Amino acid sequence: MNSRGTHTILTAKSAGGVIRLAHPRWADFEAWAELRRSNIEYLRPWEPNVSTTGLNRPAYRGRLGRLKTLVKQDRAYPFHIFYGEALVGACNITHIERGAAQSAKLGYWIGEQFTGRGFARAAVEAATTFCFNGLGLHRVEASVQCDNVASIKVLKASGFLFEGTARGMLKINGAWRDHDVYAKLSSD
Repeated sequence: MNSRGTHTILTAKSAGGVIRLAHPRWADFEAWAELRRSNIEYLRPWEPNVSTTGLNRPAYRGRLGRLKTLVKQDRAYPFHIFYGEALVGACNITHIERGAAQSAKLGYWIGEQFTGRGFARAAVEAATTFCFNGLGLHRVEASVQCDNVASIKVLKASGFLFEGTARGMLKINGAWRDHDVYAKLSSD
């Protein structure tokens, strides 16, 4: 892991090999757009507003600008996940709260063709370590739909503990969905 900031790079070993987490760059556009496009149906049950609408260069340029600002403001740390040169997914640290909370939320996804190789678990563990050791946070929280068995397995294997169910937490595909809340503390 290198220093906190706009060029943070994390590495982690997964069952499938070493992965690298790096902030999104302009050079990633084609790979990112293709990965999102090819996984629309796979991601639709789990993510709000999955579509091809924002998979163009102007939208990506705007996205990069917003993400860069969030990193500079210490409000979020977005990462693309790479296996070798292949972009396989994303892992994002968001909603950073300082002061008494010292907490953040964690979200992640892996393209269907890259699942089952430990990439999500390695990314979650690297991002969580960065939250605690790099950002000095005390708590990291992740929410997952109650029927997303694979994601729940990732969180449990990464040391996150179930805390409860948030009713109607996010609107997914036009319906409000319950999400199980998992968290890990720096003291765990």
